[in-house]
Amino acid sequence: MIRLIVLGMLARQSMHGYDLIQQLEKDRVDLWSNVLPGSIYHALRQLAKEGCVQIRDTERSGNKTRAVYEITPQGSELLLSLIAETMSVPSTEFPSAFYAALFMMGRLPKKEVLRCLDQQMAGLEHKIALWNKGEPGKAELSGNPRLVRQVFANGIAHMELDLQLLKQIKQDLEES
Repeated sequence: MIRLIVLGMLARQSMHGYDLIQQLEKDRVDLWSNVLPGSIYHALRQLAKEGCVQIRDTERSGNKTRAVYEITPQGSELLLSLIAETMSVPSTEFPSAFYAALFMMGRLPKKEVLRCLDQQMAGLEHKIALWNKGEPGKAELSGNPRLVRQVFANGIAHMELDLQLLKQIKQDLEES
């Protein structure tokens, strides 16, 4: 996923690693992609080794020199391949580690399970709020606001279903 994101961003415009990280943080990509900003530099180095990006220029800022990266023709081909591959493979991402923990939750005291569920629900409610807050701005900035609204609605619906499951599990525990 990180290769797709980095190449896609560089296809829009050349930039240095710090700009990439700033844009990812601004767009809150971490909320939906599991891409951590710190992994950008590693991805840039790897893509450069593969000939998919290259240093176009260097900029001095104080006593630091920053490399400005651009996508290469090989990188553009890889980007198209990654887009097609990613769009054609069904995505069935499940919180498998969490599901495994749910099946073993009987080992914890009931009070601790309820505390964990509350924490998980609070986290999901927070993410849903962030997505609801971010959607209008993203739609406005994008070239395809309808698509952005659809993607946000789908992501929020998934999180709301997860939240509903957690509430049902908590209710069942409280009633038992």
